[in-house]
Amino acid sequence: MKMKRDKIMTFMDSMPTGIIVLDWRKLSDAYHLPVPPTITVWIRAPKDAARLAGILKTEYPGDHPLKFLDEDGVAMGGTTVDGLADSAILLESCAAVDIPPLPANHGFENFQDIVATLRSPGGCPWDREQTHQSIRDDFLQEAYELIDGLDRLDLEMIREELGDILLHVVMQAQMAAADGEFTMGDVIDGISEKMIFRHQHIFNRQETLTSDEVVDRWEKLKKAEREKKRKRQGLLDGISIAMPALSMAFGYQKRAARAGFDWDSVDGVWDKLAEEIAEFKAAATDEARSAEFGDILFTLVNLARRLKIDPETALRSTNRRFYDRFRYIEKRAEAQGKTVFDLTLAEMDALWEERKACEEG
Repeated sequence: MKMKRDKIMTFMDSMPTGIIVLDWRKLSDAYHLPVPPTITVWIRAPKDAARLAGILKTEYPGDHPLKFLDEDGVAMGGTTVDGLADSAILLESCAAVDIPPLPANHGFENFQDIVATLRSPGGCPWDREQTHQSIRDDFLQEAYELIDGLDRLDLEMIREELGDILLHVVMQAQMAAADGEFTMGDVIDGISEKMIFRHQHIFNRQETLTSDEVVDRWEKLKKAEREKKRKRQGLLDGISIAMPALSMAFGYQKRAARAGFDWDSVDGVWDKLAEEIAEFKAAATDEARSAEFGDILFTLVNLARRLKIDPETALRSTNRRFYDRFRYIEKRAEAQGKTVFDLTLAEMDALWEERKACEEG
């Protein structure tokens, strides 16, 4: 056994350059490959075909080829990422698994270089002119387009919009790096440290917590972070004022409720809603009506929270249904050589109900 191990070590020591060697004993505890997929990787003394396949699928397509190497570096056979489960015996008898690289355009580093090139002296004039603030609205638009894709469950749209958002993340980091403010590494280090700190029940000590207990601990740890940074903030200050109004109200109410500022039951919210509607009806000026209408919306958000409904998602879903139904009316009118302006209200109502019946049926 010692002779075989020495032979394997000699083989590894004399292997070609440009190859990353990972030891399975360390990799087996991971859930993601710790190196870019755009370089050749050898996994030494691999075990557990199903576990290895799960790790590789985070980076490689199912048909990506793999080679099994013996202690002399000679191929013993091959398979694909998807085929690993059927090659368990061969996997456990080999000295290493050879994973060839993906094309350079699959790597995050390559994408960073593309953005850096666009921002370089010989790059794109428009990209070079941009600042942190100038692309703010574009970033917000991309975020809304991603939400649209999520609402539609359109996976192709989600994939594309995630890429657009990634462009903004990399662009902002590239601008900061060029000005000596921070780098992409700083961004990744910061969020990694934050996630580990806020998930101590996973990374520091294994504990079994419920989802509610995780959220409660998350808020306490966030408070500890603020105190560590000497940020003297109130409970509601972590809610961004740039959020959509419904989401902001929802966030305020959730945090206030954690401090005990809440009704004992949902009945209290219903009573408050009736009170706010009565005040709205009694309002005598435009300013008063606007304020009371805001109170109605805020109370409706509270009702949604108590009933475990996300108000922003609910309203977006209603907007989507309205769009789809009205678009149906337009298409039916076009099929008759008309526009919606040519239809009576009764005709539009009939087409609306027709579309609604199709959705429910």
